[in-house]
Amino acid sequence: MIRSASKLYLPEIDWRLFKAQLYQESRLKPNAVSPAGAQGLGQIMPGTWSDISRQLKLDKHLVFDPESNIQASAFYMAKMRKFWTAPRPAADKHSLALASYNAGAGNILKAQKRCNNARLYQLIIKCLPNVTSHHAKETTTYVKRIWRYWVSMLVG
Repeated sequence: MIRSASKLYLPEIDWRLFKAQLYQESRLKPNAVSPAGAQGLGQIMPGTWSDISRQLKLDKHLVFDPESNIQASAFYMAKMRKFWTAPRPAADKHSLALASYNAGAGNILKAQKRCNNARLYQLIIKCLPNVTSHHAKETTTYVKRIWRYWVSMLVG
């Protein structure tokens, strides 16, 4: 399911990178619920689930269904990748998309603006504490862990 959803919505990345993201989100537990209310394998917030399930014509009650949640998560991640249109290295684009999935694209865009419209992830993320305060560390750790999980899948 993870591989097919990744190939459908994220064909430009290795499917294991999407799997690493789902692992970071929920430890691959379909019934996971965060303290903030995010749900399922991809830890989708209820409002986001409502929008995506409508767009993909998924049953709105199936947020904990692995297939539906994986499809919705891949779709949403593809949307986050498309948000970052300026030319930049592929890893930077994906890191910005991951940060956007975690903290919201608007917050990452605000950080970019505070950093003189920098294009590289490492420069943009340095300004995130000015936008999200102490939550910035959560986002930077989130992105680092996903890349680390992906590398361990490749070599493991």
